[in-house]
Amino acid sequence: FPKMRLGVAPSALRIPGIRQLMHWIGCVAADKKSLEAALAAGNSICLFPGGIAEMIRTEMGQERILLKARKGFARIALERGTPIVPVYVFGQSILWSHVKLPAWVERLSRWLQVSIILPYGRFGMLVPRKRSLLYAIGMPIAVGSGGSPPTAEAVDATHSAVVAAVQELYDFYKGLYGWQDRRLLIE
Repeated sequence: FPKMRLGVAPSALRIPGIRQLMHWIGCVAADKKSLEAALAAGNSICLFPGGIAEMIRTEMGQERILLKARKGFARIALERGTPIVPVYVFGQSILWSHVKLPAWVERLSRWLQVSIILPYGRFGMLVPRKRSLLYAIGMPIAVGSGGSPPTAEAVDATHSAVVAAVQELYDFYKGLYGWQDRRLLIE
């Protein structure tokens, strides 16, 4: 994917030091204005639609992604005429664990627009566990030529196609990763 940019929480780009690191590795704010500007410049965007809430809800024993209520990326793709490439990364959910915090922490995190988690990995430190990852990359989902505001039906249809494609990728490749009996929960 040429000119790949990673969409990150806008709040991460407000922290001195972190902001420079994020820009150095090519990150852009995951807000509509920034994503549209990056696409207009000819960049590809890597997004994790589950965002902060998905980070907080990650559990070692199951695969869980928050995608069903996240439709903004589909709307932007339709407006710009940018195809969506579904991707599922096997193993990324087991690189880190985090201390279970009360439910109100998720609400606070979303309000602050920053992830409040206490992660740990190898040796109980801020070092990810050593695991192989499997990147399952699906076929691009064409969204038309763009140029006009999409209808709610078009957004729903595109979003449904992405959800179905992610589920198909997971089901097709889970055995290859050794997760035949591990199911994917899409919320």
